Amino acid sequence: MKFILRTFLTCFLLWSGCNAAHGQEVRLNAAVADSAGFMAVGEVFAWLDAEGNVLDTLSLPVPMVSAAGLEGWVFAVDTVGREIFMIHPTGVIVAHIEPPLKGRLRAIASDDVTLWAVTDAGEILRSDNGFMWTIKDFNEEYGGFYPKMDFRAVAAGGGSVMIAGLTEDGRPAAFTSSGGGVWSERILNYTKQNRPLYLHAVPSALAFDAVQDSFYLLCNDGVMFRLPSCSHCNSIDYYPVDTLYARVPLGFDVLVLGSDGFKVLEKP
Repeated sequence: MKFILRTFLTCFLLWSGCNAAHGQEVRLNAAVADSAGFMAVGEVFAWLDAEGNVLDTLSLPVPMVSAAGLEGWVFAVDTVGREIFMIHPTGVIVAHIEPPLKGRLRAIASDDVTLWAVTDAGEILRSDNGFMWTIKDFNEEYGGFYPKMDFRAVAAGGGSVMIAGLTEDGRPAAFTSSGGGVWSERILNYTKQNRPLYLHAVPSALAFDAVQDSFYLLCNDGVMFRLPSCSHCNSIDYYPVDTLYARVPLGFDVLVLGSDGFKVLEKP
């Protein structure tokens, strides 16, 4: 499998463009946690403190829509969706990895040892180092059994990985796997006021919370859909924002990002 790898070891990207003014509101689409706070991407690369306040920002050549952290590095996907960016914690883009894909990359995630990514053509990518990726064609492998998928989100943790997106008829759907070999559908139903309901929101991101032992599906209309290990215990919450982009735990606190600069730090 051939991969196109372009590596940059210059500090030009670190200093190209001036940092945004301290405290200036910026749009952030994804974040990863470190010991002191968060590193986030969107229109810029940003450093946030443990309270979610923006400390500093750095210009990016293109806006990023998803990010994951592995072994101290940040891996991100941009709006074009053809490359995976490897970013040093200083904000320097050190590599562009371009896997041979049918579709566009939509999301990237990681657990402690593995990176995962998905495309709008139903492809599932896996890597142990961020450079070499294996690609599974979900739509081809499960054709006739599951509907064709336009994947929008991925998250990993607790020994599982979850992917989510839209079916051909526009229905949200999610699937889980213990190692990426065999995938099972996770039904997106829940109970409200003693009535059984099904999720109809459009997925935009997924997150895993080890403290809550739950996956969270983030959607339009401010919908946050909780998927705990109990498959009959799904629940739904709403936030005052058009679209939710990220839910990032840091200890017992959780940073939530959304459209229009929406940012809140949840506490237990």
